[in-house]
Amino acid sequence: MNTSLPQRTRLILCSLTALLLTSADLVTAQGPATFQLHKQSRKLDDAGTYKPTTIEETWQPRQTCVIVCDMWDAHHCLNAVRRGEALAPRMNDLLKAARERGALIIHAPSSRMAAYADAPGRKLAQQAPTAANLPKEIDQWCRHIPAEDQLEYPIDQTDGGEDDDPAEHAEWAAKLTAMGRNPRAPWIKQMDAITIADGDAISDSGVEIWNLMEQRGIQNVMLVGVHLNMCVLGRPFGLRQMVRNGKNVVLVRDLTDTMYNPAMRPHVSHYEGTALMIAYVESTVCPTITSTDLLGGKPFRFAGDETLGVE
Repeated sequence: MNTSLPQRTRLILCSLTALLLTSADLVTAQGPATFQLHKQSRKLDDAGTYKPTTIEETWQPRQTCVIVCDMWDAHHCLNAVRRGEALAPRMNDLLKAARERGALIIHAPSSRMAAYADAPGRKLAQQAPTAANLPKEIDQWCRHIPAEDQLEYPIDQTDGGEDDDPAEHAEWAAKLTAMGRNPRAPWIKQMDAITIADGDAISDSGVEIWNLMEQRGIQNVMLVGVHLNMCVLGRPFGLRQMVRNGKNVVLVRDLTDTMYNPAMRPHVSHYEGTALMIAYVESTVCPTITSTDLLGGKPFRFAGDETLGVE
């Protein structure tokens, strides 16, 4: 510092320097002010093959929400519980990073809103004013959009997708019954490993979630959670509804799972079935990203997953 300057000037300059250093530290801790995304889609090439292509896109956090789909505290499929518990830490880190930069987090543990009746996040969703452009049927499941006509659905999920060992499954069902839970629908709330922070919203309603997004000028949506081939695609707040109603939506492909049983067509491993579903979504529904766009490092991968579908 130039000691020839008047003392008052030196004090002002020191204060400004400290403020600049503090701001730099915050940017380092929370990441850049915007989301720099690498959106992967699959396009049909001249050989008739759907090849992955990536484009870079910048999202403004205040125009973005992250919807957490059905990360319940229990499930009738024990392997689904195990995979959900494995996903949760990385997912929670992504939510924290998005929240700190200004994105809205919406927790959507479907059909379990009673557990949150008095929660501030529940009231936040309920109190959003009705949007002038509320889409028709935004309160309903969406099981198909026209773009899906171009490809055969890649997996057979007609058995419900359970991939448990039969003996383990029976033991798990008995345990759930002993806990006083319905072994076919044992979820009560969202799992505790996913933090619901001040300012987050809680809703499973397509109407409420749309109203929240419109109230805040949100055009960009990230979907995380389970299960891709069922709820993540089809819920009133799911990928198909977001696409058909004009939102800029991506699936975070390393923070999802499927309900797929390898005993069913196409008779591949569970993780290969998930990779096929991700490729189907990229080809017909919407692009995907990985959690590395917000967190750096490597994408999340389940233990035992040897596919290339996440990278």
